[in-house]
Amino acid sequence: MKYTYLLILLACSLNVYAQPSEYTLESNKKLVVEFYQQVLLQGNISVIDNYIGDVYIQHNPNLPNGKEALRNLIKSFPVKKPGDRPNGEIVRVIAENNLVVLHVKHYSWPQPLGGAIVDIFRVENNKIVEHWDIIQAIPDKPKNNNTMF
Repeated sequence: MKYTYLLILLACSLNVYAQPSEYTLESNKKLVVEFYQQVLLQGNISVIDNYIGDVYIQHNPNLPNGKEALRNLIKSFPVKKPGDRPNGEIVRVIAENNLVVLHVKHYSWPQPLGGAIVDIFRVENNKIVEHWDIIQAIPDKPKNNNTMF
């Protein structure tokens, strides 16, 4: 009986440590939001190493893995001048375990009216190490009156 109690206690304590704390969720959200605002919306490639891990797995089929591919992508964007508005805005942020999901409104891409983007980032040791995305153009004439945001 004593060993059964110890096993139950151990299993319960492991479950507590397996769940991320609210602090971890909030720090992961903060990391991803800062990265997105500075790098993707403002085009500041000088801070990529602050946010992206040495291993960066990319699930967008149009991009290779790694930080250099991300740098090259950002370099291909039109150059932003001081005072230029960002390319878009983060509409909502969701975090679960080590994943952070952003729902983003881009102002002018992939079509002139912009796009709705869902980016999913995996965070490990306070660095972004993996990325998925889904991109949908905002249509000229939607079939309903619902907003995409």
